[in-house]
Amino acid sequence: RFMKNICISCVVGLIILATCCCSEEGGIETPSVSWIDEATPANVLPANGLIGDDWQLAFSDEFNDGAVNFNKWTILDQHRGAVTKHGINNWYFKLENVSESDGNLILKNTKVGNDVMYCASINSNKKYFMKYGYTEARVKIADTNAGALTAFWLQSNTMGNIDGTGNDGAEIDIFESAYVTDEVITTIHFDGYAAPDHQQKSYRYVTPGLFDGYHIWGCLWDENSVKIYYDGKLTAEYDGIWVPQVEEFLYLSTVATFGETAYFKERQPDSWLSEACFDYVRVWTKGKK
Repeated sequence: RFMKNICISCVVGLIILATCCCSEEGGIETPSVSWIDEATPANVLPANGLIGDDWQLAFSDEFNDGAVNFNKWTILDQHRGAVTKHGINNWYFKLENVSESDGNLILKNTKVGNDVMYCASINSNKKYFMKYGYTEARVKIADTNAGALTAFWLQSNTMGNIDGTGNDGAEIDIFESAYVTDEVITTIHFDGYAAPDHQQKSYRYVTPGLFDGYHIWGCLWDENSVKIYYDGKLTAEYDGIWVPQVEEFLYLSTVATFGETAYFKERQPDSWLSEACFDYVRVWTKGKK
C-alpha cells in the first residue's frame, strides 16, 4: 500500500508538471488559455490602428467577475512613503481600496486623518509575464487634483541588476497622470533606484481630454524599441539601452502624486478622494494563429 501511494503521488506530480510551466523569472504559470478572460470579445484586436492586425491575444481581464482574479493578480498591502510637499506624510497601498464593480477594476484613494493617503495597486508578478508584444488598457484616471496619480506600467524582478542598460530588466511607466493639466509622463528606469547607478528617461506628453471619461493607453514592445500610445496616437519611443530583453509583469496603480500641484491638504479628513477605473487590460503577441 505504501508503494501504491508513492506511485499515485508520482502520477499526480507528473500531471501537475505537464499542465504548468515555469516563467523566466521563476514563477509558476498555468496554461496560457487560462490567461484569457471568457468575457473578452472573440478575435479582439488592439484598438490602436497604427500597429496592424497581425496579433494573437495572450492575456486579458475584463474585470467583470465582481472580485479580483487571484490567479492573475496580487493586491498590494504595504507602506510606500511620503509626499510632504502635498501634506501627505505617509501613504500606503491597501487591500480594502481595491475592488471590482460594474465591469471595472476600481482603485480608490482615501484620506485618513489629516496627513495619510490610502491608495491601491495590483500586479501580475509571479503569475503572468510578457516578453515583447502589445499591451493595452482602457482607463478612467483618478482625480489628480485630489493628490492621486494613476499609473499603468510594466516591471521586472531584475531591474535592480547593474549593467548600464535596461536589457536585463526595467520599469516601463506607460503613463503616470502626475499633472492637473491634459498631460501625463512616461518613464523607463533601470539599474535600480539608488544613486549613482539608477538611470531614467522620461517624456511628458499631451493627452487631450484626459479628465473626460475613458482613454486607451498602449505599449508596443519588441527587441528594438518601446513605443507608447494614447488613444491610438504615438506619443513616445525608446530604443537602444532603454529596451528590456527579459520578461516583465503588469502593474496597475493609484499612488500619491509627485506632480507640482495637488489639493490633498484641503480635502476633508477621513474621506474618499478619488478612484481610477480600469475597464480592461489585454496583451497580444505578434502573429495570428
